Amino acid sequence: MGVMTTIIIEDEKPAARLLQRKLEKFGIKAETMLHSVEEALAWFSGNAQPDLIFLDIQLSDGLSFEIFETLDIQSAVIFTTAYDEYALKAFKLNSIDYLLKPIDEDDLEIALKKYRSRMPEKTPILRVSNKVEHSQSRIDYCVRNQVSVKTFNVFHSLLCL
Repeated sequence: MGVMTTIIIEDEKPAARLLQRKLEKFGIKAETMLHSVEEALAWFSGNAQPDLIFLDIQLSDGLSFEIFETLDIQSAVIFTTAYDEYALKAFKLNSIDYLLKPIDEDDLEIALKKYRSRMPEKTPILRVSNKVEHSQSRIDYCVRNQVSVKTFNVFHSLLCL
């Protein structure tokens, strides 16, 4: 799997740093930490969307749902909040889980496993010129977990196992 990009949007800086340290225990680096709706909107306008967002709901300048109302966020989201009243609204978005603060490491690990099981692996596109045994086929591309095999100018899609 390629490098997973992860950001934390959390208005309480000590809580953001604590989450960052917990993520590092699971091998995830969240180098970008944003602290308000305004800061998040500005960041998204100049950066590629990350693979995963850890998102507090109540930020210093409003609810983080405003980010989704303004931008088309395609990233997976794990909500981190002290409040449970937003759970239903959160799950209508591209959310993986809804973790209540203080975040328990076991719950965090379960949420990360859910994310990994739902998200396709980032496999680089490979150019392969090997002959496939017993045929005149040629493997042209392997993207994610799929291989296209060209046989007599017809492409067939197969799963990479």
